[in-house]
Amino acid sequence: MIKPNTSQTTRVLLAEDDETNIQVILAYLSALPTLELMVVKDGRAALETATVNLYELMIFDQNMPFITGDRIIRHLQASGSINAHTPVIRLSADTTQTKDASAGSSRNIHLSKPLRQNELIDTIKLLLTNI
Repeated sequence: MIKPNTSQTTRVLLAEDDETNIQVILAYLSALPTLELMVVKDGRAALETATVNLYELMIFDQNMPFITGDRIIRHLQASGSINAHTPVIRLSADTTQTKDASAGSSRNIHLSKPLRQNELIDTIKLLLTNI
């Protein structure tokens, strides 16, 4: 049985394949010391991790090797995964993506790259009430 997080930390899954982007996001998120980050570098690892570990937030790059961010979201929701209702921030450098294209949920928000720290932090605070 999977137990909900009862500690003071907020568990976050970050799936990003670009090492520079990972380092930038980690630096930005250092402003929120209660976040406990799990970092994976491709869509397959993100899907595998998200099916067995409960997270309070997931941050997915849209264009990752093996499986795209939106496909991971759709799979988790359709399968009734433990993270089926977990809020997601979907990142993309593709400027043709729209903010409402995040798999049809107000709990899924699209942010364009390059990221701005205040935009990422504000979005996390919007999605999570415990930080």
